[in-house]
Order: sequence, then structure tokens, then C-alpha cells
Amino acid sequence: MALLSARSRPAGGRRSLAGLAAGLLAVTGCGAPAGMVDVEQAARKACDVPSPAKPTTVNVLAYSGPAIDPFTDAIVKGCGGVRNLEIKHLPVDFSGQIQKAALALSSGDSSPYDLIESYNGTLYEYASKGWIRPLDGYIAKYKDRYGLGDIDPKAWDGFTYQGKIYGIPDQANAGILIYRKDLFSKLGLKAPRTYAEMLDAAKRLKAAKAVKYPLGMVWGSDDALADGFHSWLTANGGRWFDDTGRPAFDSPAGLKALQQMKGMLPYMPSGSLAFGNGDVMALMQQGLIGMTRIWASRAQPIGDPNQSRVAGKIGFAAAPAAVPGGPPASETSQDGFVIPKNSRLDPETLFRLMASTITSPDVMKQAATVAVPPRMSMINDPATARPYWPAVRESGERGVQPLPRVPYMDPLTKSVVNPYLAKALTGSTDPARALRAAATQLESSLKAKGYLR
Repeated sequence: MALLSARSRPAGGRRSLAGLAAGLLAVTGCGAPAGMVDVEQAARKACDVPSPAKPTTVNVLAYSGPAIDPFTDAIVKGCGGVRNLEIKHLPVDFSGQIQKAALALSSGDSSPYDLIESYNGTLYEYASKGWIRPLDGYIAKYKDRYGLGDIDPKAWDGFTYQGKIYGIPDQANAGILIYRKDLFSKLGLKAPRTYAEMLDAAKRLKAAKAVKYPLGMVWGSDDALADGFHSWLTANGGRWFDDTGRPAFDSPAGLKALQQMKGMLPYMPSGSLAFGNGDVMALMQQGLIGMTRIWASRAQPIGDPNQSRVAGKIGFAAAPAAVPGGPPASETSQDGFVIPKNSRLDPETLFRLMASTITSPDVMKQAATVAVPPRMSMINDPATARPYWPAVRESGERGVQPLPRVPYMDPLTKSVVNPYLAKALTGSTDPARALRAAATQLESSLKAKGYLR
């Protein structure tokens, strides 16, 4: 059984605020995350790259995150012992990765990076512009050697653009509800399945003064705010674009989505429109938030007794639906690595470097604490499963909608729409007026860039 339906959602809103990160130091340990050493050992055994004839340096671009680091380490450290091969990686934050990747890939010169971490949203943009290499030939050639037939077809589909596969997926992800089951039990509450139930739970948590902030949402006004809007827009039956490609989110469903989002703000920390996943995770770890809809890849750190004050006190569920019987107000994502077309290195060697390490069953098994593997044999193995996986699976089964598979969703659409969403939520602009203005400006931008006539 597949954990997720294929979709296009990037793991947006991954920025974090330095202040909150610093505050978390009181409850976090130092050193490599649990299992990271095992990932390195597994990757060393799996590495299948021939020694280059002359000294060769492979530069990897990947941001640092709980579910990304194991696979970056698998590439960098797994094949680091190959003769004449040096693999370099300088960690950056999520925004840094996006900026550096765009500059490197769009350059007329050779790319300073040879492997780049990517997710659905950026992959579609890169592929549409001819910046990255299609990998179908290599996938067919090495399918049996690396067991690539065990990768969920939906994972491959998520990295496919106009019929060609452009990357190697190493994980699936979905936004799920993580909540304080101890507080919910004390107040006689169950995990909310609808918006109304979630708001009622927030009210009761607030009335009981059970926790400082009943709700926490990842709505940072970079790309995460548009992702949050997407969750509630699609859960209300709306969509971003009509069949001709023109903006369609200025609709009753779009207005309802903004109204629901605005209704949550009184139960959230002030400044939430600047929060990324790291900020909300930190507040949850400190026991300051009662429930959050956050990426499943954050579940392990929130429940880790070495990092969190709420270890053993949290539960997992699919995100609440906007309307009874509807899909969860959530999103899904897949991450992996791509090969720049303007890398000077041999693309087949680069393919073998990443495919032999990041798709290794042993590597994925070690990384399974923080990342849902796309290998079907592991997805269906009870010995591998983690407590939050059922919530991820339910998200897919209940019809979580993807972002549109278009090259202008991220970053163009998000950069245009986000400021208007923020104005609507802060009350500086009427929500209906904000949606109309955003749709008008976006249509003009799409025409100016040749996406619409």
C-alpha cells in the first residue's frame, strides 16, 4: 500500500527563527542525530561508484533538516572513501539552497554544484527550463542493480515532468496533526477530524489554561503561507488555476479558506506569520503548543526525549478536514536529488553515486526514524513502521490535494500571492479584496512571463 498519493507540494516554510532555535538549546543535546552513524556505515557498504581516472570533486547542495541530513550524509560520507573521489557539502538553510540552486542552474557557465537536493515544486521549475537531466535511461539501466523497481510508482511520478523522470526520490512527507495527547486526555478530547472540532479543542485548551498556545501553524510569509492557504483552499474544494491556467483561487472556497485561517490566529503565538517549521517544532518541543499541523518529518524530533520536553506525551493524526467528510487540510511532498545539466562531471557517475546510496534499503531503514521511505517493501513492513506513518498514510487515502504540477507555482505564484494573504490575515486588507488583487497581479505576471496569452 502506498503511503501517499503523488503530488507536487514542496516542503515549504522550512526557515526557522534564530531566537527560537537558541531557546531550544536548553532541552536539546549536541552531536550527530541518533542513527546518523549507522546511516554512514550503511551508505559505505552500499556505495557503488567506480574510481575516477583522475582526482574528481563532487559538490553537493542540500539544506540542513532532520529528514534531509541522513541522505546528504549517505552521499557525502558513503562514497567518501572511493579513490580519486572527493565529495564536498557545505550546509545551508532552505532559503540558501533555493537561491544558490537557481543561480547555479541558470548560469551559462558550469554549475558549481553537481548534485542538488530538490522537491516537487522546484523540480518542475528546473525541468521546465531545461536545467536538470532526465534520468529515465539510467533508471532503466540500473533498475535491477539498485532495486529501483521497489520504489513506489507514485514516488517516481512525483519526480516526473512531462513524461520524464528528473530525480531520485528518497522520501515521502505529509503535513499531519501532532497534538498533546496527555492534555487532550485530561480534558476528554479526541484528535480533531474537522476544522470545527479543532477550533473547539483550541477553545477548551485555552479556557483550561492547559498550555500557553493551543495552536501552532507553519505560516511563515515566505512560501509557507501559500502552502497553508493551499491546504485550506483545496480542502474546501477550491483550486489555484482553472483549466486554461488562469488564477481561480479568488473564489468562495478561497474566501472560506482565509476565513478559517483567520479564525485560528487567536489561539496561535503572536508573530506566527513569520514562523517556519523549525520555530513551531521548537515551541512544541518546549511544551508551549497544544497541537500543530506540521510535516511528519518533524515528528521524531518532537518525540525525542533527548530533544523534547513532551516526549511520550504526543499523538499523531491526519490533519483536520475543512468540512465534514472532506479531505484533510494538508499537503504532501517528496524530496530527493537531481543532476544539473550544466555540471561538468560524468552524469552516469553522478547517478550511480546518488542512486546507490540514498535508495539503499539499509540507508532508508536507518533514516526511517525521520523520513518515510518510498520503498514499498519498507512501507508495508511492520518492523520498519513508525508511530506517525498511519497519519501519513491516511492523508493520502483521504485525498490530500497536490499543488498544481506547473513550473510557475514555486516561486512565482507564491511570491505574488503571499503578501496579499498576509494582509488579509493581519486585517490590513479585506480577504475578498486581497484575493481579487492577488489573482489580478498573478495573471498579469503569468502573461508577462509568457505562461498565459
